[in-house]
Amino acid sequence: MLIEQHKTWLGSGSGALLDIHGHSEAALARALVRITVSAVGDLAGSPVEGTVTLVRPDGTPCTVAHGEGPAVELSRWDQRTGAGPTGRALGGRLSIVLNHRRPDQRWPEYVGNLTAAGFRSAVAIPLQLERGYTAALTLYSATPNMFAPEIAGKVLVFSGVAAKSLRLALKYRANLAVSAENRATLAARTAVDTACGVIMGRNQCSYETAFQILTQTSRQRNLTVREVAEDLLRVMPGGVPAAYFKARA
Repeated sequence: MLIEQHKTWLGSGSGALLDIHGHSEAALARALVRITVSAVGDLAGSPVEGTVTLVRPDGTPCTVAHGEGPAVELSRWDQRTGAGPTGRALGGRLSIVLNHRRPDQRWPEYVGNLTAAGFRSAVAIPLQLERGYTAALTLYSATPNMFAPEIAGKVLVFSGVAAKSLRLALKYRANLAVSAENRATLAARTAVDTACGVIMGRNQCSYETAFQILTQTSRQRNLTVREVAEDLLRVMPGGVPAAYFKARA
């Protein structure tokens, strides 16, 4: 999916969207991380690493980063244990770890892991999603106090754009899945109905009897009713009929 390329994100963010596209939820989250790390790094004048932790409606989590590195394992550990800012952000609360020289008493084990991973600052921001999804954007820096108020405020503005973009990307992907399922259902129905018509003509029977013949054959051959119907239609002059879709006005 191609959304309007976001170039000048620093501002209200109300009308801007990020260019997020991918074949899966993980790919969408990874695209978001890639854009975010680049934008925030340019803003701060120092490289940052980042992850997006996405929790699906069924409760299964997915944590991704742009490339491989310690940020992914740190965020995954944080999500599993709830003993750090990522877990807190998944609950809807912003958290900032500013300086390793003054250990954060909320998460002593996390701060130790943060330092061992080579980071000195972190910020975890909840991303407001829909349809049962929750997500957290976590950024890491090797620089102490990287996410002090000036930078953190701008990152918060950017996170609003990020959340909106991810919401739309997930919605678009869900709609595509529903559309594909509907098309498959209609295609199957078209083939079955046409095959039933052929059987009715050959055997001078009702639709119900013709459908029962298809069902019995599918069981005997260990195939779906649609597969049996399409096998029958392939030997007909017109072949398997195409399903037509009419758009609503």
